[in-house]
Amino acid sequence: LITLDTRTGDAAEPLYRAAGFVAVGVIPGFALDPDGAGLHATTYMYKQL
Repeated sequence: LITLDTRTGDAAEPLYRAAGFVAVGVIPGFALDPDGAGLHATTYMYKQL
């Protein structure tokens, strides 16, 4: 089992889905912008090997 998290709505999210990852939940206000300007939701995903 592989797990990961990515900022919700980020360009990587569809890539992970296309690679077979399944979203299991979203945590609002979890990921900080690189410039520290704000918080964004994070989507947790997994892929069964």
